[in-house]
Amino acid sequence: MELNSEHRDETGGQLAGPGARLPYRLGLPAWAFPAWRSQYFPTNHTPLAGYARVFNAVEGNTTFYRVPEPRTVRGWLAALRGTDFRFCFKLPREITHEGAKDAKLLITFLQAIEPLGEHVGPLLLQFPAWVGPDELAGFETLFARLSADHQHVLEVRHPAFFTQPEILDDTLERYGLGRVVLDSRALYEGDRSHPEVLEALHEKPDLPVRPVIYNDLSFTRLILHPDRVSNGPYLHEWAERIAAHLAERVPSWIMIHCPNNGHCPELALRFHRILQARVAAPGLPDLPPWPVPQQAALL
Repeated sequence: MELNSEHRDETGGQLAGPGARLPYRLGLPAWAFPAWRSQYFPTNHTPLAGYARVFNAVEGNTTFYRVPEPRTVRGWLAALRGTDFRFCFKLPREITHEGAKDAKLLITFLQAIEPLGEHVGPLLLQFPAWVGPDELAGFETLFARLSADHQHVLEVRHPAFFTQPEILDDTLERYGLGRVVLDSRALYEGDRSHPEVLEALHEKPDLPVRPVIYNDLSFTRLILHPDRVSNGPYLHEWAERIAAHLAERVPSWIMIHCPNNGHCPELALRFHRILQARVAAPGLPDLPPWPVPQQAALL
């Protein structure tokens, strides 16, 4: 599949066509990966600008490790000019993983991303497995300080939140939080001896899938297997679910993961094509034209 020549910016690079805006948000766990640069996205754009001409969202892991500098944020904003793109930034790990209760870091983080304006999507509060119901209660002050200017989604990994999911309901309701659905079934039910999977099994939890919508927001992190055969049932299941959300006008976000990020763009394309087959007229537009390996074009 070749890039169409009709959508070009002033530098000669291809841009997403005006009819390509999607009614849902589709993204990957990053906007830059070395193998993508020459394989998928135009080389005359910055990594973010090239990525944002195909996908309309991204899981912003960079803020998990450090608060971005003003110069960096200005560069992101410039790269997104003319796009309908959203960052789903993670709150800094000092807050969610190291238990920092000081409001200063949260304020610093929110101030740092403020210039991005409408390009900021739901912010992700990702808690590790050690944060159970008792520990989560200690974060009430944090929840109360979350900015009303943004949506927020909560990811929990402690088993108690899955055996007794109702114990999280009050927190979600009081603070207007969405609940992240982390689906790693393809990873665990596929070939666990695959060399790209072995390390991921220590990082990605194997938790029950509970696709319940809270506060009118669907947010899914779908962890897929490098062997595309293993992914079929889960891609079809989630396409059917997202199609139902679209019919009900539920805002829906889905982030496509894989132990090797090199596979993520074509996995996302495959998901979108399956979803297209399930959405009623007038249907979903294609993703903007982009170079795709021949095998992906045949999915």
